[in-house]
Amino acid sequence: MLEISNEAIGQLAELLSQGGSDSAIRIAVMGGGNDSPGLGLIVDEAQDSDISIQKEAIPFIIDRSLIEYCQTITIRFTTGSGGTCGGSSGSGFLITPGKPINF
Repeated sequence: MLEISNEAIGQLAELLSQGGSDSAIRIAVMGGGNDSPGLGLIVDEAQDSDISIQKEAIPFIIDRSLIEYCQTITIRFTTGSGGTCGGSSGSGFLITPGKPINF
């Protein structure tokens, strides 16, 4: 259902520290327009339509219909010398759905 690399866990713990005590990492559809939509991460609070998943003491929330559609979601943290969407350093999260998002 949700697979997360060890490198991503460390980075996500830092991201989560920016939110309040009821905050979790939301996996959500982002983008669109001229680009195909993809998955992104934001600090948020759970809604009624979400499911909650705990990984390595980090709470994640995902809309129930999104995880049912994707079936699996893999999160990795990559480091490099440019070429990814994580910024000029080339570092960032790579979020891969089990099924391509085309809605």
